Amino acid sequence: MTFNVAADPGRCQGHGKCVIDCPEVFDTDEQGYVVVGVRDIPDALRPAVARSVDDCPEGALRIEA
Repeated sequence: MTFNVAADPGRCQGHGKCVIDCPEVFDTDEQGYVVVGVRDIPDALRPAVARSVDDCPEGALRIEA
């Protein structure tokens, strides 16, 4: 099974916690804001992605079914 994650670049402040928690999925653009680099994320990465979502100080990430 797979899932997706959405990022709201308008809320991102460039803290980079998501990249630290799950570099397999998250990256940053040239200004340091979040970019989701993977679609159809394997369920094995769900704990790391969920940690990123929970740790985002701006609430810029959400898991989509």
